[in-house]
Amino acid sequence: MLAGTSATAVGQVQGGYDKPTRTLEAAFKIALYERSGADDGCYPAEARLARLFRKRGNLKTAVVRGFGSLRRTGIVYVIKGRTNCSRLFLALLAKGKTYVLDSVRGPVYVKGRAKKVVDVGRVGKLRSFVLARKEYRMSRPDTVERMEVRCPGGRFPLGGGMILGTPLAADGEGIYPHSYERLGVQRGWHVTAVLIDPSTGSTSTHRARVEVLCARGITGQAIGPRKTVFTKSGQTKSVTARCPGKTVLVSGGFQRTNFRTPGGNYVTESRAVGPKAWRVTGTGFGLFGGELTAMAYCVRHKGPILTEVSESAAIPAGQTATATTPSCSQGRRLIAGGFSTNGSSNAFFAGSELNDDGTLSATGFGYFGPAPSLTAYGYCARA
Repeated sequence: MLAGTSATAVGQVQGGYDKPTRTLEAAFKIALYERSGADDGCYPAEARLARLFRKRGNLKTAVVRGFGSLRRTGIVYVIKGRTNCSRLFLALLAKGKTYVLDSVRGPVYVKGRAKKVVDVGRVGKLRSFVLARKEYRMSRPDTVERMEVRCPGGRFPLGGGMILGTPLAADGEGIYPHSYERLGVQRGWHVTAVLIDPSTGSTSTHRARVEVLCARGITGQAIGPRKTVFTKSGQTKSVTARCPGKTVLVSGGFQRTNFRTPGGNYVTESRAVGPKAWRVTGTGFGLFGGELTAMAYCVRHKGPILTEVSESAAIPAGQTATATTPSCSQGRRLIAGGFSTNGSSNAFFAGSELNDDGTLSATGFGYFGPAPSLTAYGYCARA
């Protein structure tokens, strides 16, 4: 997934999920934790960030003014002047390359002399569909697990989801997603999930499956414009990512919500709003807030790709409910999905499934009370 691009080419390439990327993401998690609990909703100042990275992450770190000051490999550099209240800007030298994490842009990318131009993806006739799934288990409350599944046989990812293998308990104990996103370079689907257990008793082992729908018929790389907002506890905000230029939407997702049992922010909407935009809404509660990112996945195509099917269901307080869409019209296939609680902040989103019969199901739990309407959205393309 590549952001900050024109509609014709990409000048910098994503780093891939390797050791330098993991190191920068470890630093990002420390910074984001501090921001989530800050009264002003800001990242810490550069010098304090460096101290936190050393103390909490055991990372070698330094503060510099620009890329020209980067000298040593394996150092997490905080870039002074580019890091501020709402932006974290880090760099790291490794493998003869400069890896950069810019929280405004999104994923870690590689910067430097060796630049690669990537044609923006185009959609032809979608074919050779495969639905790949992988199971995960969680048993420790308030821990976070990175889950992902890859496309087989060189296919490209379209939409994906997370399906609960263990039903949610009466008190809401269960697995919920923090992020829901397509993997571009790795060609798959990624969910970061948390295990919530509001009771004081022992937590049972919960199972969840991550799935991705893969196909042939896309050439080149889908670009992934994104936009991020910060929600304090008690706030609800929406953010919309838009496809640039002559590109249109083929899928979408969200990331960076962070809630655990004591608080944080959680997603209440993630869906297409027109042929070129994806909107995400979230709410903060309890002890702290957090960031919320909307992601649109865009390709070049003459005219809109997607048509929409939807269905709604009420979520009672303290109960689980599922809404399932109708099938797509003849000649079309469901390739991605979204959901919305339509203005209510009472429910946690508990995942969605691309069903074998060509429908999509979205599930929610009435954690804070009833949600009058949970809508599942299915997005259909010619196939």
